[in-house]
Amino acid sequence: MGSILIPNALRLGAARFWRWWSGELLALLPARLRGRLTPASQRLVVDFANGKAHFLRGKGETLKRVGSIFLDDPDMIALPQEVQIKAARKIIDRAGLRGAGGLVRLPRDKVLRRVVDLPAAAAENLREVLGFEMDRQTPFKADEVYFDFRISGQDPQRKRIEVDLVVVPREVVDRAMRLADAWGVDLDRADMGGKTLREDQLFYLLPGAGRAARGRLRRRLIFASAILCVAMFSAAVYLPLQVKNNELIALEVNLARARADAGKVEEIRQQVENLTTQSSYVVELKGKRRTATEVLNEVTRLLPDSTWVLKFSVRNNRLSVSGYSAKPSALIGLLEDSVMFASVRFSSPVTMDRKVGLERFNLTATVAGRDS
Repeated sequence: MGSILIPNALRLGAARFWRWWSGELLALLPARLRGRLTPASQRLVVDFANGKAHFLRGKGETLKRVGSIFLDDPDMIALPQEVQIKAARKIIDRAGLRGAGGLVRLPRDKVLRRVVDLPAAAAENLREVLGFEMDRQTPFKADEVYFDFRISGQDPQRKRIEVDLVVVPREVVDRAMRLADAWGVDLDRADMGGKTLREDQLFYLLPGAGRAARGRLRRRLIFASAILCVAMFSAAVYLPLQVKNNELIALEVNLARARADAGKVEEIRQQVENLTTQSSYVVELKGKRRTATEVLNEVTRLLPDSTWVLKFSVRNNRLSVSGYSAKPSALIGLLEDSVMFASVRFSSPVTMDRKVGLERFNLTATVAGRDS
């Protein structure tokens, strides 16, 4: 069963609503308690670039570097060294970022980003569709990479969408996670390098598309669950019934659209299966046919030294040979003795070329397949 795709606009809208609503709830609490419950607004960003790990403080959408260390291996292959671990933890502690949410920024030369054009119906099951398309759209297979995406454009007339796809080899992310764990970074996201922390520009490149958060995120889920219970109780008491009614109408509209597009998704799956079958047939057919190299080798082996070939071609299992020979009439028997050729005949009359003292011939034959 494929994952459910939440439109980017809806996700951002929900995030803005949550910030406003939680802020309203926190404003009702005493100042001391409100200070304890308000999560820190800063996060720790580790940027891997140019053989270094740069540590930055992220606050809002801005970034400020607080320190850097050299990597023992620019490709992050070597195991973390004790000196390196101590240096990294010292930078984190000195900046007061111990326990802050961690974001790893991967080297840009390790990340592949491209725009993929797909049918609009694929939006309902986009992650699964991109998994099928991965080895066609990128040099990798789906099980070799972590990837994330967002819909960057839509064309209602053509019923097409443009998808901004970001792909990174799994080994790159796994190495970054290994270093982050050794340094004590409470990692909850991996992204590619950038200048800001704008939410609408970030991608999730941790295992499970970054949605299965680790460490600090697990603890925050417990905290968020408690806040959510308070919010749900408050909403049930204070929110106008009209707001609930509007939400119900919107859900019914989305459900109707999903049902209408379900058939289109099934068509896409059928097309993928058909293409797979056709590809297998082409590979099988190609394996049964003789290659031009095999045919040329057999012709060279059979023809006597007194024969000169001027033209040689194999097309649609049909061999054509032209040249000069002292005894062209003997060539038919020589070729027919081979299991590779059948229906050998002259395609035009044999003529004597007095300049070279040999007879000019044009032969054709049918090339038998490997299973003949």
